[in-house]
Amino acid sequence: MSDRVLVANGGRSMEREISLRSGRRAASALEELGFAVETVDPDQRFVHLVTELRPAFVLIAMHGRGGEDGTLQDLLEILDVPYTGSDVHASARCLDKHAFKEMLRAESLMTPPWHSFNREAFTEFGAGETLGALTGQLGFPLVVKPAREGSSLGIKVVHSSDEFATAVLGAFNYDDRVVIERFIAGRELAVTVLGPAEDPRVLPVVEILTDEPYYTFTAHYETGAATLKVADLGKEEREQVHAAARGAYTLAGCRDLARVDIILDSSGPQILEVNTVPGLVETGPTPFAADAAGMEFNQLIAELVKRVRSER
Repeated sequence: MSDRVLVANGGRSMEREISLRSGRRAASALEELGFAVETVDPDQRFVHLVTELRPAFVLIAMHGRGGEDGTLQDLLEILDVPYTGSDVHASARCLDKHAFKEMLRAESLMTPPWHSFNREAFTEFGAGETLGALTGQLGFPLVVKPAREGSSLGIKVVHSSDEFATAVLGAFNYDDRVVIERFIAGRELAVTVLGPAEDPRVLPVVEILTDEPYYTFTAHYETGAATLKVADLGKEEREQVHAAARGAYTLAGCRDLARVDIILDSSGPQILEVNTVPGLVETGPTPFAADAAGMEFNQLIAELVKRVRSER
């Protein structure tokens, strides 16, 4: 009989609909690979269901909070059920942009300069009055983003002081901490990395072309809103981008699969973030990179589950 596996998708984050799409594609691929697949939209019955079914492993296709921050991973480790993707600690590190950028800075890996403050600092202690200091250090334009959110949700590019408070309040709709970052004008690259942290494999670098100032939520998931292509990089540029992606992946302790988002400007690759549960939808850079590497989608999923199958 085929191994029974669960695909966790959906959840309650702002990326719910995208997660459901990722989960459906992953489930179909797993079935073609010979697994007996059930999908689950995690809720209060999640632990009961996992305990009852005792799957060989859980493929986590839940983006954002709940699936990408270590929450499901914590529960599955308590239940001693293998799962795909990065562990609890790496997941939490990568979803929190402020904490992740602190790690990058400590290891001298390039990331755009930034500051961060929480909701209380803004509402109780006058953090809004720091705009002069922020622009003195970072300059305009600034990027204001929620510290713990994915798919570019809540991000605003601020060009003047008049836009600052509105952008911060908008970001607070998604998280209680915001990151204020220098806007870097450059080539937007998505670098998919496979395997263990100790020996990661980098897939072809994908360049994202869009009319927007950054890779928006719409550009992520709406067909035709962005153009993806294999990045045309010189040998030195490619080596620098690969080194940056591997460095971020290894530093965070990622495993199995992740996507490193990078801006490439004249100073070199600037690391923005690592997505530990990258989108598996048809418009996503990760399936595109796999295809560019000669991997069908089923093969990408097979790579994703390789470790959990070997550890059984």
